[in-house]
Amino acid sequence: MPLIGRIAAGIPITAAEDGDGVLPLPRQLVGHGDLFALTVTGHSMAGEGSTLDGNMVVARRQPVVEPGAVAAAPVGEEATVKRLRRDGTDVWLDPDNRDYEPIPCNEASILGKAVAVMRGL
Repeated sequence: MPLIGRIAAGIPITAAEDGDGVLPLPRQLVGHGDLFALTVTGHSMAGEGSTLDGNMVVARRQPVVEPGAVAAAPVGEEATVKRLRRDGTDVWLDPDNRDYEPIPCNEASILGKAVAVMRGL
């Protein structure tokens, strides 16, 4: 799958699609579909050890994710990775780290759903 750059887990940043190469991973680990990998920058998803700065998130391109899933989503001209929450008619991107605020995203589209997180030891 392509390693397409980096994405924020913190304050949204401009998603850098710099084409860092190809990342070979077994389908048993990541599943099937149109997959891509991003390197996470920031600490908003570090709660409960979920996604840390420098981890790689593998995402499957899909326009919709279920509530509670971790989504890669553009927010204006920027992009971030957060947990999706629906509250009535409102949609939020929630951090796992309580030091960060939820981001309203009623207008945002979804780039994909996180299907794996890889970290170095």
